[in-house]
Amino acid sequence: MATTQRVSSPQSPSRHITVVDVYDLAASIGKDFEKIIELHGNDCVRTIMPKVISALETLESLANNNERENEEILTLQKTVERLEHEKQARHLQTAKFEEELDQVEETYKKDINDTTVSSLPSAAESPTAAAMREEEIRLMFELKEMSHKQKEEIKALQHDVEQYACEVENLQNSIEKLIRQNEELLRKNTSLQKQGRMIVEEKMEIIRRLEKTEEANIQLRRLLSDTDRVCKDLQQANQADDEPRFTLAELREVLQEKNVLKGRVMELEEELENLRPWSKRSRARRFAQRRAFKR
Repeated sequence: MATTQRVSSPQSPSRHITVVDVYDLAASIGKDFEKIIELHGNDCVRTIMPKVISALETLESLANNNERENEEILTLQKTVERLEHEKQARHLQTAKFEEELDQVEETYKKDINDTTVSSLPSAAESPTAAAMREEEIRLMFELKEMSHKQKEEIKALQHDVEQYACEVENLQNSIEKLIRQNEELLRKNTSLQKQGRMIVEEKMEIIRRLEKTEEANIQLRRLLSDTDRVCKDLQQANQADDEPRFTLAELREVLQEKNVLKGRVMELEEELENLRPWSKRSRARRFAQRRAFKR
């Protein structure tokens, strides 16, 4: 039985994840957040950061549980191996002991039969020879009693072996239960990794939208500035010269284009503010500016 490998689901991509891996991942995400904050400020990551922190904390807890359960599984596997070796050794010892006991018992039976047969034709022998035969018979009965005791000891050993087998079975059931729990933790770990990837993708999408909105806002501000400059130039030219260089329709068209650009700038600014957390005072100010522009 292998004891140097972690017990985990072979299909899981995170079966070897540790707490150190989680810390490295957290450090890498922290560096990415620092870069984003330097470029776009704190507001763009304010709503995402608690979700990422919660996911990392849950991942750390799962990694801790995973390591503890792997250590417990290895300990149980070593215990099962030790009990299996002891069980096999006891079986071998018991079999050898029974074989020797059978041989001794057969020898005793043969000796008793030989003694009984040899005593029949010599009934008139001397008292000394009869006493020796009685002593031999007594020793044989003692050996037989010893054989009976040894059989009882064998039964006790067999009972111990059965208890060890029961303990081994219970340990195997505990290992299987831990394996199932470990697989469930790894499944949750995979789900958290997917959530983390979704959060990162959502963060990158928000950053792209912010950059795109800011670029469009800058372009519209430039265009609005150019339009304001043209209007001022037209007003100055009209004031310096009595004869109008532009018709009234052209001036109206320029002013209308200016108003459209201002409205677009306000819409982009409002969309940009919606992407960022902003206060009620800023919202009221935007609403007032929009009403003033409509008037």
